[in-house]
Amino acid sequence: MKNDFQLIDRAPYDFELLVYPLSDEAEQPYFPNDWEDRLKKFNNLTILRSFQCPYVEIATENIIAGANKLNIQVELIDLKDREELMKLSPTPYGIFSAILRGSFLLFID
Repeated sequence: MKNDFQLIDRAPYDFELLVYPLSDEAEQPYFPNDWEDRLKKFNNLTILRSFQCPYVEIATENIIAGANKLNIQVELIDLKDREELMKLSPTPYGIFSAILRGSFLLFID
């Protein structure tokens, strides 16, 4: 903010969209507004992931190990492109999401 960025949108889980305006005429970016609808699509334990981070595989393995102990089946969805991410991701953070029965799972260490 101190460098003249402007907050123009917010999304669940404390995501904020900041822009540095280069022109008053440019179309502003925005977050989708259907986050709850996206979550409702997933009934089972579902992991959405794209391999943009080296920790995605480890996080996936940890969730699967825990789910196996609880006899919970895990569905993996590897996001292949931007269109798929924009259609399915329940948050602006499109690298990794875990959803259980329509609820986004937050992992805090």
